[in-house]
Amino acid sequence: MRRKLPSPSMVIALIALAVALSGTAVAAVAVDYARRAGSVDGKSAVSSSASTKRAAGKLVATARRGQAKGRIPGRLVSDVMGGASSNITRYMRVVDNQDGPVVPLAVIPGIGRLDAQCRDQDPARGMESTQTLITFTASDPRGVNVSRLLGRDIDRAQDGVVFSALPSQPVPVINFADSLFQLILQARERAVLVMGSSRSNLNKTPDAACLIWGVSLRVG
Repeated sequence: MRRKLPSPSMVIALIALAVALSGTAVAAVAVDYARRAGSVDGKSAVSSSASTKRAAGKLVATARRGQAKGRIPGRLVSDVMGGASSNITRYMRVVDNQDGPVVPLAVIPGIGRLDAQCRDQDPARGMESTQTLITFTASDPRGVNVSRLLGRDIDRAQDGVVFSALPSQPVPVINFADSLFQLILQARERAVLVMGSSRSNLNKTPDAACLIWGVSLRVG
């Protein structure tokens, strides 16, 4: 039996349908491509002048000009150890007859964080005598091995203190005014060396402050 060929009008209708369907698919691909244009691995980028709130979860472009040309602005990586080292310098004004706010010194991914506080020890009103408190809080669930050496240990020819810091439990590093300090923090394959100093500034005056300066070095 001889098959009947489709009419010319049917052929034209089928071609038109195929074009329409493929056009919709192409349009959908084009829209999806437009949405992803300028992104890397699905993440959009923001300029170096973007706020930390706007930059959250996105890529950040380096600065195009100025002294920071080719670099990510420091305000976007403040208080976070980046690369091999991190500055831990802080200047904290004491609050008369009060404990000052807790200020982060360094956040060390996979190990923990260092925090500082400047306290007033003098009960006399308007006369401030500082006490610097630095604490370390481990973040590794298995705990962090800590080796601590202070200036007074060196003066007395004593060995440093070695202990394990449990997660989420702050432990004191120093709790007096002026001192050198050295920490070795180790968790699994990661190790960090922290070296710094603390001292009182304008002590026994209404403008006393705690000064801390030092550096964190990632050595593993």
